Amino acid sequence: WVVACRRRRFVVRLDDDAELDCVLRGRSLTPACGDRATVTRVAGGGVIESIAPRRSLVYRSDAFNQKLVAANVTLICGVVAPGISVDLELVHRWTVAAEAEGCAFVLAANKADLPEFPELLARLEPFAGLGYPVVPLAATRDASPLLPWLAGAHTVLVGQSGMGKSTILNALAPDADAKTGEV
Repeated sequence: WVVACRRRRFVVRLDDDAELDCVLRGRSLTPACGDRATVTRVAGGGVIESIAPRRSLVYRSDAFNQKLVAANVTLICGVVAPGISVDLELVHRWTVAAEAEGCAFVLAANKADLPEFPELLARLEPFAGLGYPVVPLAATRDASPLLPWLAGAHTVLVGQSGMGKSTILNALAPDADAKTGEV
């Protein structure tokens, strides 16, 4: 599995759980995190030879560029929080992306400890009404309310800057050591 992408270098977790730093064979491949890759060991690392067919592909795009985010995703977890202008248009786009790729979708309503949190839940009620789970949590204290949704899923966290994606990641996978900051 491709577990990290850094420009033209990739980290692949092998079947024995060892990780191998890899480069690409040629320029025709565009791996994303979550891709199942065939690699060949070479001195100093490995070479990605091929990528297995994808079940799903999550990407960001604008009028000029497309950036792969993750492959073989089964769950998209949108992270929103009060105190920052939540762009509900983005939440709509996340739900459409999840539906288009055959992925489940859940909204993590983070920062439940803030006084504006009830207003956020009210703004998210239309999504809950459509059947999308809205999971309240305060990731700095306890991110475990998300665990039942993440169990057995290949998940990508999406959200605006400052919503708490890295804090959630660090709470659920402390070895991730994702950078966080004050908003």
